[in-house]
Amino acid sequence: MLVVQGASVTAVVRGSTGEPVILLSGNGHRGVPEQTLLDMVRAASAVLSEPELRVVSQAIPRLRAGRADSRVAVGDEIMTVYRLSGD
Repeated sequence: MLVVQGASVTAVVRGSTGEPVILLSGNGHRGVPEQTLLDMVRAASAVLSEPELRVVSQAIPRLRAGRADSRVAVGDEIMTVYRLSGD
């Protein structure tokens, strides 16, 4: 797992079945800002393979639209979860 503190990207991890999962701080209802997307791709490149990075690139329209898979709240903090599949 890669944790990026102080940046718009919170974490890039692998899910329970090995798929790339992006966790972003905030609720993500309005989509992901362009700078956040750039930061995310930079962070993802440190932990994901080339084919997985292509999946991340294919998911960018969904991230821009704010179509998250789930949201997790811990106290006042909210994280938005995007599971990225090759579909």
